[in-house]
Amino acid sequence: MNERRKHRRKVVNSRVRVFHPVLGSMDAQTRDISDGGVLILLGEELSRLKVNDEVKLIFLDSGNVDVVFNMDIVRLSENGVAMTFLNYEKDGQVSPISDLRDIWLKQS
Repeated sequence: MNERRKHRRKVVNSRVRVFHPVLGSMDAQTRDISDGGVLILLGEELSRLKVNDEVKLIFLDSGNVDVVFNMDIVRLSENGVAMTFLNYEKDGQVSPISDLRDIWLKQS
């Protein structure tokens, strides 16, 4: 089987909050994360999401809870909900994900 992923995954167990425009907010747990997106463990609430839904996501265990990620749901499976990063918002300003990576790299 050929690997089609562009970005390497890292196992990360973090609490997140997902905001859906119709379904409201849902708390969940991540399974893994990569530069391209995140896999959220599937719970009953998350099972109502659909591929191509756009949601907002915050990492509750992060030191940067004021950063809101705009996400697109790309896959649903028995393992979870796969989401890709679209961009992020901080202080009302929308910026590309690449800008955030640059900021965090400078801080480390």
